[in-house]
Amino acid sequence: MGRMHTRSVGGALALGLLLIFAAPAGAGETADSARPAVLPPPAVRAWQTGALAPDKLQHFSLAFSLGLGLGIATREPAAAAGGAIGLALAKELSDRRRSRFDRGDLLAGIVGAGCAALAVAALQR
Repeated sequence: MGRMHTRSVGGALALGLLLIFAAPAGAGETADSARPAVLPPPAVRAWQTGALAPDKLQHFSLAFSLGLGLGIATREPAAAAGGAIGLALAKELSDRRRSRFDRGDLLAGIVGAGCAALAVAALQR
């Protein structure tokens, strides 16, 4: 039973990563986004743009908590991963209409979903 869940979770994570990297680089960009932005120096903006930026942590924690809730309710790690990844993808597709599709946000959601699936699998042991 454990191997089946691991394969399902791995498949969901692989699909999420494929969706991130398969999208064209300029998808969702407008004419205004083609202009170079004036940014503060790297030392000032490092905390805002890295993997531990507050926005990325919010995406991770939301996917983790929603995935954990789904996984505990269904007792299926695959439901934890699949549900949270689906919601993360829907959020980024929705953002594409207003601003832009952010692969980093989606990746943070996928990592959160994967952690939730691992937690649910560990609870099943």
